Amino acid sequence: MSTHIYNAIEIQVPIQQVFDYACAPAHWPDWHPSSLKLYTSNAGTADVGSSFEEDVRAGGRTGHLIWTVTECDNTRRWTGRAKVDNGASLTVTYQFSASASGGTLFERHLHYVLPNLALKILNVLVLRRRITAESALSLQRLQTVLHGGSRAVPVDDKRLLANA
Repeated sequence: MSTHIYNAIEIQVPIQQVFDYACAPAHWPDWHPSSLKLYTSNAGTADVGSSFEEDVRAGGRTGHLIWTVTECDNTRRWTGRAKVDNGASLTVTYQFSASASGGTLFERHLHYVLPNLALKILNVLVLRRRITAESALSLQRLQTVLHGGSRAVPVDDKRLLANA
């Protein structure tokens, strides 16, 4: 059983700028509330075949991920696959297209598979709801950062995630 979470947001900056920022894992802690720390020497876009590691807190649980980039189609699509230290696996795909207003439509697909019955039950009861809230918040924060806003987590973000 896999879980799929989809989010989309319109960002009023050019596609290339959104692609370059979102597909550079070193920036993830700036806009994704689950991303705690990245282990990479690459500050730019992660290309196909590149690997990096990340510490996360998602759905209230901490973990260590080992990522491999499986797709990087400049300004169109980026996909990374990760193995989690608890045995879970996940795939994140970013899609980019021109919006009607001249900005960028950024779409994020998260698919994850949990390794055991206990985590699957926890996912139904708690994790999916929290991860869905974190995913929605990440796109709002990405939009804020790319529009020139602060990279710090506002207090309201912390409260939203605590109540999810």
